[in-house]
Amino acid sequence: MKEIEEFYNKIKKIQYGWYDKNKILHERIKDGNFKKDYQMQSIEEIITNNHAICWEMCELERSFFEKNKIPHKVILASLKRKKRYCCHTFVIFQEKESWYWLEASWKNKEGIHKFASETEILEYIRNHFQDFAKEEYDPKKIKFYQYQKPKPKCNANEFYFYCFFKGKKIK
Repeated sequence: MKEIEEFYNKIKKIQYGWYDKNKILHERIKDGNFKKDYQMQSIEEIITNNHAICWEMCELERSFFEKNKIPHKVILASLKRKKRYCCHTFVIFQEKESWYWLEASWKNKEGIHKFASETEILEYIRNHFQDFAKEEYDPKKIKFYQYQKPKPKCNANEFYFYCFFKGKKIK
């Protein structure tokens, strides 16, 4: 667990932000035209640029867990609101008999959180997603998708499509 904590202490210093096709940094999703202009960074770019959004952070985390052969899952939580989705990605991992949620980009939930089971983590996130969505919602409407590594340099729509249609829906 020590190496996971050391890794987390390094990545928590990465600031929130996304780069568009022209390599211009945007520090909020609402800055610029995210759906049209976003392009996923590589692991090397995230480290060099010191900015990332949640699903880029998850790819950095995925590479760490794969390299260290630690059982893990990368998950998208999605809440449909009118014609758009409120989404957040995160990584959970298993260490001995416990499950953990590693969170580096949801500011008021940052940390390595211990749970008894994978289901307990998902229920916690389902019941606290209001802190992320910043509005009332029906927790039963949140859907979870486990997804594999997306294609390099994908845009936002490609990423969402990949998670919703190629990912594994978690019941």
